[in-house]
Amino acid sequence: MKNHTQNHGKNRDQRAESARSAHGRDGSPSRPMDVRDFEARESLGRAAVGDRDGKFAHAEGVLRDDRRADGTECHPYRASSQIKFLPLVLLFVTVYGSFCPAASLLEEARQARAESIPEVAVQKLRAFLATPDLPDAQRPAGARELAAALLDAGHLDEALGVIRPVAAGGHLEAHLLQARILAAAGKWSEAEPLYRALSAQADAPAEVRMGLAESLRALGRMNEAVQVLESFAASHPKDAGVSLRLASLLLEIGNEKRARQILSTVTPASRGDEKWKDYLDARLLLAKGKAASALAIFDELRDDPRDVSEALLFGATLGSSAAQAALSGYDGADTVLEAFIRDNPESAYLDAAFRQLDVVYTQQIRPSDGELKRWVQKPPARRAALAEYYQARLQLRVKKLEKAAATFDQFVQNYPSHPLAAVANVQRADLLLARGDLAGALSALDAAMRGAENDAQRAEIELRTGLVYDRQGEALLAENSFRRAAKLPGRLRMDATFDAALEALRLKNYESFFADYHALSAAFPDAPLLSDLELEEGLAQARTGDARAADTLDLFLRRFPKHPRQGEARLALADLAFARGDTAGASGFLKVVNETGPSPATTEDAAYLAIFLADSQSPRSDEKVIDLAERFLREHAASQHAPEVRMKLGQVHFRNSHYPNAETEFTLLAQSNPNGPYAEPALFLAGRAAMKTLNTGSIDRALNLFDQVVKREGPLKLYARQQQASIKHSQLKEDETVTIYDNILSATPPPDPELRFASLCGKGDSLIILGRTDPSQMDAAIAVFDQLAAQPDVTPEWRNQALYKKGKALEQLSRRDEAITAYYDVLDKSGSDGREFFWYYKAGFDAAHLFEQQNQWKSAIGIYQKLARVEGPRAAEARKRVSEIRLQKFIWE
Repeated sequence: MKNHTQNHGKNRDQRAESARSAHGRDGSPSRPMDVRDFEARESLGRAAVGDRDGKFAHAEGVLRDDRRADGTECHPYRASSQIKFLPLVLLFVTVYGSFCPAASLLEEARQARAESIPEVAVQKLRAFLATPDLPDAQRPAGARELAAALLDAGHLDEALGVIRPVAAGGHLEAHLLQARILAAAGKWSEAEPLYRALSAQADAPAEVRMGLAESLRALGRMNEAVQVLESFAASHPKDAGVSLRLASLLLEIGNEKRARQILSTVTPASRGDEKWKDYLDARLLLAKGKAASALAIFDELRDDPRDVSEALLFGATLGSSAAQAALSGYDGADTVLEAFIRDNPESAYLDAAFRQLDVVYTQQIRPSDGELKRWVQKPPARRAALAEYYQARLQLRVKKLEKAAATFDQFVQNYPSHPLAAVANVQRADLLLARGDLAGALSALDAAMRGAENDAQRAEIELRTGLVYDRQGEALLAENSFRRAAKLPGRLRMDATFDAALEALRLKNYESFFADYHALSAAFPDAPLLSDLELEEGLAQARTGDARAADTLDLFLRRFPKHPRQGEARLALADLAFARGDTAGASGFLKVVNETGPSPATTEDAAYLAIFLADSQSPRSDEKVIDLAERFLREHAASQHAPEVRMKLGQVHFRNSHYPNAETEFTLLAQSNPNGPYAEPALFLAGRAAMKTLNTGSIDRALNLFDQVVKREGPLKLYARQQQASIKHSQLKEDETVTIYDNILSATPPPDPELRFASLCGKGDSLIILGRTDPSQMDAAIAVFDQLAAQPDVTPEWRNQALYKKGKALEQLSRRDEAITAYYDVLDKSGSDGREFFWYYKAGFDAAHLFEQQNQWKSAIGIYQKLARVEGPRAAEARKRVSEIRLQKFIWE
C-alpha cells in the first residue's frame, strides 16, 4: 500500500493552477475586455498614432499647426506654444540646406509626410542619410525624420532602431519621438519613464502629459493616470479633449458620478470631440443597461468614420460587440470584431481586437474558427500570426488537444520572435506535460524563457519548470527553479517560496526548509501556507520514516485545531500506526477522520486506507474487503489509488477461488492503465485466473493473456512463457512444451535460478512422456535431469527431484540397477543442512521397493535403516518396515 502523504503534490498543482488562472495565458488580466479596454492604447489614435492621419506632424521637434486646410482642428490637445526643445544646430541646418544638394531630399521627404505618403518619405530620407559627405550636424535631424516616417508607415521596430542611437545622444526631440514609437508599439513600461522625464520640462506639450497618462493607464496604475490628467485639466480647463479623456478614465475606475459631472461641463471644440463625447454617452447608456440605445450610437460612429480617429473607431467596434452580446447573446457578438480585423489588418489595435474576439469565442457554445483559418493563410503577416495563435487557443478550449498542439508548434516555428511566442511555448509545455512528455515540456519552457519579456512571465515559467522537475523526481532542480521564481517580484512569490520549501523537505534539507519558512512568514505573516508548511513537514517525515513524524503531526493538530487539513494529519498518523502493526490505533485515527467531516481529498484517502485495514484484520472478512474496494471504485473511479485498489480486489477474489471475478478485475486494470506499474502483473494474474476457470475458452484466453505479457518484454515475460508451457503440457502437446522451455533456457538475459530449475525439470517431464513412444526421448530426459542435478547453485529440492525423476525414467527403460543408484544418490547427497524430505523419502522408499521386488531383503533393510536414521516425517514408517521384513524373512543379522 502506498503512503497517502504522497498526495501533497496534487495540492500544490492545484495551487499553481489557481495562481495561473488568476492571470491570462497571454500575460494579460483574465477579466474579459469591455468597451473601455481599447483605451489602453487610445493615445496612439489621439496623440501618438495621430501622425498616420497627418494630425500630429512633427518635424525637428516643432509641433505644427493643428488645423486642416478647412480650419477645423484635428488635435484636441493643441499646445499653446511651440516646443522649445529646438537646438541651435537646426538653425544651421535651415541656412545650410539651401546650399546642400541633399537638402532637396529632406524637403521632399517632409512634403511626402505632409501628404500622408510616408513610404515615399522613408525612401527619400534613406537616400538623404546615404548622401556622401553629409555633414554630421544634419544626421540627427535626418534620423529623426526617418524614424517619424517609419512610425507613420507602421514599421515600429525599424523606427525604434533608428531613433534609439539619436536619443542616446541626448536629443530631447528624439526622446519624445522614441516615447511615441514605444507607445505605438504598446511597450508602455519603456514609454512611461520617457514621458515622465519629458513632462518635467518647462512648457512640455499636451502630448507628453497625455502619453504619460496613457502609459500609466496601460500599466494598470489608474489612480496615477487620473492624477496626471486632473493636474493637466486644472491648468487647461478649456481643453475639451483632456476633459473627455479624464472622464473616460474615471469611468474605468468606477467613479461614474465624477465622470458625469465632467461630461456635463464639456463643450466639444471640434467635430472629433463631439464624436468622442457621443462615444462616452454610449458607454454610460450601456452601463445603465440601455444596450439598444448604446448600439445605435456605436454603429453610427462606425458607419460614419469622418472625424473619427482609429482609437475611437476601435472603441465603437468594441461597444457594438458588447451591446450585441447584451441584446442577443455572444453568438452574434463576433461579427463586428471579425469585420474590424478583416478591414484593418494593420491597425494599432489589432492585438486588442483579437483578444476581445477570443473572449467572445470563449462565451460561445460552438465557436467557429473559419475566419481564423482564412486569416492564417492570407497576408499581412501580423494578422496571420495573431490568427494562428488564437486559433490554437480556440482548439485548446474545445478540447481538440492534438490540433492545438500542432497549431502552437507551427506558430512558434513560423514566428519565433513574436511577442506571444513565449506564451505559446508555455501552452505547448502544458500540452506536452498532459501527455507525459516531461522532456518536451522542459524544452518548450526553455524556449519560453528565452522569449520572456518581463519578470511576471519569467516567474511563471520558472514555477512551471519546477513543477515539471518535481514530476520527474528531480527535487534539487525543482527547488532551484522554485527559488528563482520566488526571487522575482510579483504575485507568484508566495507559492514559489512554499514549493521551494516542499522540495527542501523532500531533500531532507531542513536548513533550507526553515529558511524558506521564515522568509515566507516575514513576507506574508498571515499566509495560510505557513500552517500548511508545518503539516508538510510532518507528512514528509512520515514518508521517509522519520521517527519525529508523529510528534510533528501531533503538534500540528494541537496548534491548528480548526485547520481544514486536519484530516490529512490524522490519516498520516493512521498510516504510521498501520505501518508499525497497530491496526487498532490506525482504525481509531480513521474513525475520527470519518466522524469530523473529511474533505473530498481525505474522504478518498480514508476510504483507501480502510480497505487495507480491513484486509489486515484477524480474523479477516474478505466480503468486507470486497465491498469496500468495490465502493471505492464506484465513488473514486478517477483516483490515483484506483489501480492499486482494483489489484487488491482481484487478489481477494483469486484467494477465494472466485476466478472469473478475479480475471475480470485484473483484465480491467490492465486495459484501463496499460502503461501503469500494475499492467503487467495484472495481465499475468488474469492469465492465471483464466487457467483455473473451467469454462469454454478459458484456456485460449489464458494463452492470449500470457502472450500479451510476453510481448511487453517485461520482468514477467519468461514466467508467462512458463505458464504457456504448463498449459501446453496439460493439453499433451509435449513438442510445443519442450520448445517453450528451450526458449526460456536460452533467453538473454538468462532466467533467474528458480525459473531455470523449473524449466529444466518441466522439459524433462515432457521428454519422459514423449519417451513412451520414442525411447530416444527418454535418454534425452535423463540427460536433462542430470543437467539439473549438476547445476552448481541447485537447491536440495530441485536436485532431489531431478535424481528421483531420473530414476523413474530408468525404471521405464527397465534399467533397474541404474534407477536404484539414482535413488540412492538422493539419500547419499542429502546433507543435514537444507534437507528436504518429500523427494528424499520418495526416492528411499522406491529404492527399497525395487530391492524387495528382487527379493534383495538385506539391501532393502539397508535402505530403510538409512531412512530411519534421519529423523523426519516418515522415519518411524521406515523403522516399522525394517521390523516387518526381519520378522517375515527371519533376517536378524
